[in-house]
Amino acid sequence: MKQGLIVYLVGDTPVPEGLDPKQTSRALGSPADRLEVVGRDAGFFTVEDAWHFLLTQGGCGRVNLVVAQVGAEGDLKALKPPVRLYG
Repeated sequence: MKQGLIVYLVGDTPVPEGLDPKQTSRALGSPADRLEVVGRDAGFFTVEDAWHFLLTQGGCGRVNLVVAQVGAEGDLKALKPPVRLYG
């Protein structure tokens, strides 16, 4: 069963270029096979859209959500622990 992670970005900083999904998900405390971003300027615009995509197109049997912001070094910092949405 694949595991998916939705990263909900807060703040105005754009998503860093060359984001590695596996490494990023591990750094955020929720290792995942698929990672989708919900943000103002990149990825999906709503958590529901990203969730639906991971279930229907990504083949994920478990989906977690992390609220994060872009740190000073261009990496993502989780603001809260991951929350399980499905599975």
